[in-house]
Amino acid sequence: MVLCPCGRSDGPRTRRSSIVVIPPMQICPGDLLVYSKVLTQRNNLTDFDGSTSSLAVSEAADNARKSKNTWSLLKLFDRSSRGKSETTFCGLEECLSCIQRVEFNDDQLTRFRGMSWGDFVVHVDTSSGARRRSSSTSSSSSNNDSTVMSPGSPEKPEIKIVPAPVPPPPEPEPPKKPPDKPPGGLERRFRVGLMRTQSEKSFERRLTGAMWKGLDKALPERVLPLRPSPLISTLSEKDLFGSKEQLASPVSTVSRNECKRKEALWDLFQSECAFLYDHLMVLNNVFMEPLKKIQVEGFAMFAEPELLFGNLDELCLVTYAFCKEFINLILQHVGTGGEMSTTEVLVKLFQKSSKADSVSQAYHCYALNYINALNYLETLRRHMEFIEFEKWCNRDPRCKKLQLTDLLVAPVQHIMKVPLILKEVENRTEDTDERDQIARILEREENSLRELDDKMKWLKNFERLLEIQRNIVWPSILELDPKTFVPEFLKPALARQPCDRIIVSPRRQIVMEGPLSIFDSGKPAEMYVILFDDMLLITRRKKGLSKKKSSLTENWASTCGRGNNASEAAAMRYIVYKQPLSLDRFFIHDVSMTEGSTCRMDAAFVIVSLNRFQQIVAVHTFQAANDQLKQTWLLKLRDTQDKWKRTLQHTVFKSDPRLSTCSRLDPRFSTCSSRKSTN
Repeated sequence: MVLCPCGRSDGPRTRRSSIVVIPPMQICPGDLLVYSKVLTQRNNLTDFDGSTSSLAVSEAADNARKSKNTWSLLKLFDRSSRGKSETTFCGLEECLSCIQRVEFNDDQLTRFRGMSWGDFVVHVDTSSGARRRSSSTSSSSSNNDSTVMSPGSPEKPEIKIVPAPVPPPPEPEPPKKPPDKPPGGLERRFRVGLMRTQSEKSFERRLTGAMWKGLDKALPERVLPLRPSPLISTLSEKDLFGSKEQLASPVSTVSRNECKRKEALWDLFQSECAFLYDHLMVLNNVFMEPLKKIQVEGFAMFAEPELLFGNLDELCLVTYAFCKEFINLILQHVGTGGEMSTTEVLVKLFQKSSKADSVSQAYHCYALNYINALNYLETLRRHMEFIEFEKWCNRDPRCKKLQLTDLLVAPVQHIMKVPLILKEVENRTEDTDERDQIARILEREENSLRELDDKMKWLKNFERLLEIQRNIVWPSILELDPKTFVPEFLKPALARQPCDRIIVSPRRQIVMEGPLSIFDSGKPAEMYVILFDDMLLITRRKKGLSKKKSSLTENWASTCGRGNNASEAAAMRYIVYKQPLSLDRFFIHDVSMTEGSTCRMDAAFVIVSLNRFQQIVAVHTFQAANDQLKQTWLLKLRDTQDKWKRTLQHTVFKSDPRLSTCSRLDPRFSTCSSRKSTN
């Protein structure tokens, strides 16, 4: 088919062209949406030739209809009427309103969640009783005829001695509907006894009636019919409830302890289940998943969910698997009346299963990221988009008025509950073997917490080392000793110290740090002294241009005597005053009160530095703010020095003890120090 310039064809007009010529212009996003209306309305036009005139005709045909609701492309680019933030918030609210609510639900866990131990026992007894009744009903209905007409079944004696036919027994009453709540064990046995007694009485009435009908003569009144002996004896109130001596017996005490053990085990399951529903899944479904969904739409692209929530996905998976295995073990071992081996369930759950190990490792990863997550949350709250998103999440009823910070700290708090509940189970265990097994489980959980604490301490120390190394300044040799002569050709090479990266080490620990005054040229000058496990660093603090916040030191409580000084030091620059002192290369002299009064130095001590040739190369006199702080410094210095010397003796100087200089004390210095201390 050949098309003419106007768009018509030489053949029949049953087929039209789908070519639309758009006027020459710059195509902008959204323009094709306007011209697509022309394409959808071309079937309604009787004369469509594909030219620009037809486009104008189609637009003119719709002008009357669209005169009341006109729209222009200029509105896409006209943003003078509203600000950028308002447009963004409107789009964010619309995006949040379109997010579908995600609910976590597990039929088995939901059924037992929030149920008490007594209600759980009743539920188990009801379920097992219903299964037994259904199985017994099916078996009795199938074997009823064979049981009655069986030739091997014993014949009833009363049918043989009665000549007259025995009337058919009365129709059995329909079974009564079982009560909603089955009775307890003792009450149930008592009711069974009553039912048996009633059945014996009905049997006796049928037997005596048959005997009276079969006799020609009436028996004398003094002769009474024989009564069959009852199958069980009637229970009295004393038999039912027992005497006071029986209530106070050791057996009842053991049963109470066993009940407490079962309740503690059930409380542990309820704690894990509530933590999964009320904290982990709320964090996942209310905060993390909606954040990822709005990021797909282009909002809050500055946020990193992995930094804020850590390994939350892994924690949800392992906790859910742990809860499922927990309830399955309980259902497998629970019996009628709540009988259950608590120790066996705990052993299978914590020792013979890998779920507990995976849960512990997931908790460790989350706890190590927790402080960084809090700091990252503070940076996210500087953006208005995230603030609006957090407000929208807090309106969710599943949060139960808990803020995001409350939900983030929940896993760190939850890991402390397991050893407490296991300790309660251990205290109520009477058997020695079971007590030892529970003690091993408890020790394993406590070791896991200690390991986590060590990891957090190491991470805090490593973060502090990074902070110090970022802010430390090593002066060149020309700055330390301006009188030193350095040739001109070596000055560029010696302008920088090669030791600017020695602070950070995975094995280096910060023992103590804080301000001390040093007497230089007879005048005290404030210094910032940092005691590592292998050296002593003396620096002068200088205020930096900007405060670089450490992710850990400003939030965690210090355990090595730094206090709040670490947070203040994060904004400072550390200029090295003297070369670092190795702990095996100096001696400490405590200035007594008599010596201090003569020199007007209170709370002072002296560090005498030696080289490897036992030559005194430097003397540093420090003064603390008070005597208590001085004693703390002396204690830390001596303990750390002794540990470092032992480490060197077992590692570096193990092969050749003659190389060790840390064990050889200067006799003159030690004698003088001991004589002055005795005075």
